[in-house]
Amino acid sequence: MKIKLQQIICCYIIFYALYSVSTRFIPTAVLWEGPAADILYKSIIIGGGILSLFCLYVLRNSRKPDIQTILLGVFILVLGVSSLLNYKYELAGNILSLATFASQLILFYFLPKILTENRLVRCLQLTALLTSFFWNIGCIASLWQYIRNIHYTILNPEGHRIRQGIVDGRLFGLFSDPNFAAFTSLILILLLLFTIRKTSFFPLKIYGWTSIALNICYIIMSNSRTIFIAAAGTILFTVVLITYRQHRSREEVTPGKFFVQSAKRGLITLVAMIAVYSLIFFPLRQIGQMLQPERAVNDMVREDVNTDNITNNRSTIWKNYLSLYKEKPLFGFSVRSALPYVTDKYPDSYLAKTQYVTHNGYLSLLMETGAVGFCVMGTFFLLVLLQSIKKLRQKETVRESYLFFTSLTVSILIFLMCFHDVFFTVNIETMLLYIAVGYLQCANKGSLAAQSA
Repeated sequence: MKIKLQQIICCYIIFYALYSVSTRFIPTAVLWEGPAADILYKSIIIGGGILSLFCLYVLRNSRKPDIQTILLGVFILVLGVSSLLNYKYELAGNILSLATFASQLILFYFLPKILTENRLVRCLQLTALLTSFFWNIGCIASLWQYIRNIHYTILNPEGHRIRQGIVDGRLFGLFSDPNFAAFTSLILILLLLFTIRKTSFFPLKIYGWTSIALNICYIIMSNSRTIFIAAAGTILFTVVLITYRQHRSREEVTPGKFFVQSAKRGLITLVAMIAVYSLIFFPLRQIGQMLQPERAVNDMVREDVNTDNITNNRSTIWKNYLSLYKEKPLFGFSVRSALPYVTDKYPDSYLAKTQYVTHNGYLSLLMETGAVGFCVMGTFFLLVLLQSIKKLRQKETVRESYLFFTSLTVSILIFLMCFHDVFFTVNIETMLLYIAVGYLQCANKGSLAAQSA
């Protein structure tokens, strides 16, 4: 039964990833509108819930739960308390979000205890290949659309015209949001790099590098500052981590030499990133400016990004949410109640009028579960961090899989600084974050699934 369960889980992961990225691609997002979207979403939730129960059954004879598992259980309890305390607002939606979080957490976090490392790697490789094939079509079409100058605007699934050209500051292309699209590209680049490192099949390597080049082009032309920060932070962290790994494996290398090597490699990496950005961005933008249509000076000019508003309204959003947080500091507003609450109590407020979400995953966590939930989840991640540092300080060489999952975790955690609610949603980054943290925790504790399983 365990082998069959592993195969089903791998198929579910691929389906989950494809569904997630399809919601960010306008043609498929429109196709899924209505009953189809509801059926697909509930299939994800129900399927994940059933698989999570099977996972608990397989792990029923495992040793007593560690402190991290206990903390996650306490967090689920806190989320349930928060939902009950906010029963007047979106109770059904909050219960569904609680079930979604619990099922995804159990399935993905404990996955490294169910799947052998080889099977997990193969599953992620197949996910990367199938998802990137679909996503590459969107990147190619978006870049081609920009060069061919389709009026620099496009209809989104809600029927509103949005700026699609880089001349107007953002390449939407065929994606509903350039920030999420660019981060999807960044995630796929990490998965493809891992796939390339793990395969000796030359055609697959060619496909991988081609896909990486396409996704780099879209990231650059998306002009998403958040993704630039996430990409730069991830790359610099990985460079330092690899340097440290080499430092620990060579006893003759001094700490001073390690810092010098890290600084030198980091500087070279930054220069290379700037060079690649310049070589792609400026020539393509010049083409766009040459082809742009006749229009008024202020036609479709973005008003939310200028020298006086460099955070794209985020600072204002954060201040308003922090002011709202004071009303329910302990257990928060639950997952879906903050905006209904503020709309009911303060209809003339900034948040009620704009209906903006937090645009910060950590602030979302604080708003939704209060100080209690925030501290519980913060303690969980702090313990994983401390154990990972202890693991990295060991003299034996850390495996490439460990480096990959560490970099993947860092990338998503950086992304959370400017975008909301990864913890309670059905997104590819949600799935990968839980899998990555679960892998790190199992590797730190030496509880990865046996390779003979």
